[in-house]
Amino acid sequence: MKKQRTTAAEVGGTSASFPDIVTLVHTHLAPMLKPQDTYNFLVSCTGSLNQGVRDGIATKALLYYYKYDSAHFGLKCGGDWHQLIPVCIQGARGRCACNWDDKNREDSIPEDLPLPKVLDARTQLLGAMCLLYEGIRPFRVVQMYRGSTCVPATMQPVVFSLAEAYRKEEETPTLIDTDDVEELARLMNAVEPGFGTHFFFASDEEPANVLEAHWKGIQFDEGSGTTTCEFCENYEQTRRSRRYCHRGAAVLLQMMRLHCAAVYQPMKRFMLQHLKHVRYVRPPRGWDTRTANGMRLMGLIAGITSGGVLCGVYVTSVGIPRQWIKNHLAPGHFTTGTKVAA
Repeated sequence: MKKQRTTAAEVGGTSASFPDIVTLVHTHLAPMLKPQDTYNFLVSCTGSLNQGVRDGIATKALLYYYKYDSAHFGLKCGGDWHQLIPVCIQGARGRCACNWDDKNREDSIPEDLPLPKVLDARTQLLGAMCLLYEGIRPFRVVQMYRGSTCVPATMQPVVFSLAEAYRKEEETPTLIDTDDVEELARLMNAVEPGFGTHFFFASDEEPANVLEAHWKGIQFDEGSGTTTCEFCENYEQTRRSRRYCHRGAAVLLQMMRLHCAAVYQPMKRFMLQHLKHVRYVRPPRGWDTRTANGMRLMGLIAGITSGGVLCGVYVTSVGIPRQWIKNHLAPGHFTTGTKVAA
């Protein structure tokens, strides 16, 4: 009679379940998966893995961004994307060097991150990061107007879990109701006083810059999936356009429309398709004094994921070395130094 082979999983008379196996090998599993694959895996295992294992796997995936793109979550440095109002901004100027190890000549990678663990926050942050890299992060530096001159502007990512607010509270709910605007505003205000009130309830003012004008003018047809920009279509009838009539005006207008079609419209379409409460928020008085070296916050473009993560970008007039601009400009950019209408 042929003897049956006994597997390691059956030692002790019981068969190991899939969650048991994942729990046993998760420290080795996480580095083998790309962040998007890790997120898909965690979503498929919702309810079957204990929270500690889920947090461990999600943290390893977040550390991938920490290592390869200087996304230093929670460190209050230029590369910290997990903050409602940036203390300082790295932007597109290269890697944040706050974790550089002079002795070993390499970045020092921590074992853990100072991020919330309640409400599966780390998995939700990972999901937001995957969205960011899919449809928002490709646009790092865009051309903006200052007077009649084109200057570069940086889009600094922000992915902030509103579960952070529950660290200070005794009771934690089972989920964040992302349809409850009052609750979302309360959570934001708990972290940064007044932030949520301004994000959701600020008055709708006239655009302060061309990006804001484009953004508020872009209309998205959910049925057809197409976008149009009222600002681009009506620009020739504006007073700004008539003030800057010159030989190259037609060419510059075409370039502006191409830039909108290549950057602003696909970005807004993507955000509206994947996020709730998407809006352009102009920083209130005091926000721009929080950044180092006079870096000014020109606006926040963001929405809320289904997992309660604020996801988007800050637009900032951070100074960028000219030699770095070419490698980071978004598609459809203007030629550096081109004179255009304000």
